[in-house]
Amino acid sequence: MTLPTAPLATRGVGEVAFAASLPEAVVAIFRLLTHLGNPYLLLGCVAAAYLFGDRVGISRQGAAFALGLGLCAIGLVLGLKQFFGLARPPISYRSGLGFPSGHALGSTAFWGGVAVLADRGRWRRRLTAAGVVILVVGASRVLIGVHYLVDVVAGVGVGIALLAVTLGLGPGLSVAGSTGPLTRPNHHHVAGLFALALALGVAGLAVAPGESELLLGVGTAAGALAGWVRFGRRAAAATVAASARSLAVGSGGLAVALAAMAGTTELLDAAVAVVGAGVVGAVVLLWLPLAASGSKKIPDG
Repeated sequence: MTLPTAPLATRGVGEVAFAASLPEAVVAIFRLLTHLGNPYLLLGCVAAAYLFGDRVGISRQGAAFALGLGLCAIGLVLGLKQFFGLARPPISYRSGLGFPSGHALGSTAFWGGVAVLADRGRWRRRLTAAGVVILVVGASRVLIGVHYLVDVVAGVGVGIALLAVTLGLGPGLSVAGSTGPLTRPNHHHVAGLFALALALGVAGLAVAPGESELLLGVGTAAGALAGWVRFGRRAAAATVAASARSLAVGSGGLAVALAAMAGTTELLDAAVAVVGAGVVGAVVLLWLPLAASGSKKIPDG
């Protein structure tokens, strides 16, 4: 269900005319930079971090928590877009709804989450870097003409609120020195976040029934919750050696799972099939550390 679109003039403050006046070379640069908030790129990053764990500067449980943040963002942004029903600017090369910005919300939740979850470098530098990326992504959405400024501001605001709520009700924040992670989610925190993502996705379906990306998000959240409860503890503790076999199994499985999930919304029409693809993809992703480490069984939760 899409609510009536509000007049476009009520949201613009001159940014559309400014974006339309930019040289094509400048727009091309920002079209490239905007991919720092692309949901499939972010999913690939967090999935790779989950597979290789501490080798890339974040614990496997931390990476799983970041995945949960991304899944929450999907349910929030798609549900809110349908609820408000506000169109993109008239110069947008993309169709569909624009408020709030999904790239702004998702990049805030993901990069902000990674900044507090990572254990490499000084946390102030991580937060600064995350802030710069979020600012670049947000600016790019306006400068390439696919969002109004208020769409981006709202997306960042909702993303910050998501981080505040999930961290506040979950692992919290703790500053102990200038380095190390600012939060350390445990098994139950991750499971709770996956459950929240599932609830947000189901709630989103109430206003956007049949939305393929939302169906995929619901399936992915359900699969992530089931997989994490079933074998999350052992997956979090698995050691993925830097061997040719481990890299081949892990990277190959990761590529197949991500490609299948990314293509699902384009190739499948049946809601059950889209949800099922999300479930299977999430279970495979969470199981990959066990496969790459040579574990031969999936233990009970």
